[in-house]
Amino acid sequence: MPVRGPDVLANLVNMSDVSDIAQWCLDREHEDVVLRTRRPHLREAIADVGLGVTEEPSDLVMWLDDEIGNSAPWPYCSSSCELLIEGCLPVERGVHALAVETDRAVILSADGIEYRRIEFIDGETLTVNVQPIAVDILDESARQAGFTLVGRWIDWSMETALGNEPCHLSLFRNF
Repeated sequence: MPVRGPDVLANLVNMSDVSDIAQWCLDREHEDVVLRTRRPHLREAIADVGLGVTEEPSDLVMWLDDEIGNSAPWPYCSSSCELLIEGCLPVERGVHALAVETDRAVILSADGIEYRRIEFIDGETLTVNVQPIAVDILDESARQAGFTLVGRWIDWSMETALGNEPCHLSLFRNF
């Protein structure tokens, strides 16, 4: 029988909603944001706090929901940018809670070979295959693009990552 890894779940008590994420963006004091996410209401929440969403290089770039596994955020960053990347990490087999929001819940399912992000939104289920990125690979990619890690957390609760969580929220700067 294989040895099981530690059962690690994200903090379900302090999980954020899209309004909390939008407020975090507003608190950064940027005017607009480049946004890649599967959160259905985040664009609207960002607009509600008075920020714009752009496709041009910006001072705030957010690559959420494992988008880092499918594309690169670096070309969307201005010369003085904060870049927030949210994604899952290679983990042992199991099911791990990633997000619980007002109208959305997300879990990561790993069988040791494939990784799936399962989202429960408005009574529907959406399954997306994801490519987890190890933080050392992410950090090296950021370094090569001229970015420095400023902070890393488990999730939007902003609890410090210990290294064995199924996901990460990483903030990089190039200034």
